[in-house]
Amino acid sequence: MSLKDEIAGIGVEFAAALNSKNAAGVAAHYTDDCAVMAPGAPRVDGRSGVQAYWQAAIDAGLANVALNTVEVQDFGDTASEVGTLAGSLGDTALQGKYIVLWRKTGEGWRLHRDIWNFDA
Repeated sequence: MSLKDEIAGIGVEFAAALNSKNAAGVAAHYTDDCAVMAPGAPRVDGRSGVQAYWQAAIDAGLANVALNTVEVQDFGDTASEVGTLAGSLGDTALQGKYIVLWRKTGEGWRLHRDIWNFDA
């Protein structure tokens, strides 16, 4: 399996956790010292902070999340991913793009830095 396919598979698991309203399951995909840099929000550091962030997004109505891996660059024990995203927040459809910096840990590949923005 290529690294792109592996990371895309993790993205499917990540979206499934979000769509099932499982913030702890989402956070489990991140490194302990991760950071999320969401649009219009301060940086959130650490797995527990990221879990709280995603729980708030779920509580606000985030749903129907789908991720599409466009490209992956392999740097050994780190990798970068560029992709597109779709979902909804209440009645509002969301589309955008993201970049994730991945780190290979003893638990496998985990999101280390996560940043995204939405299309107009």
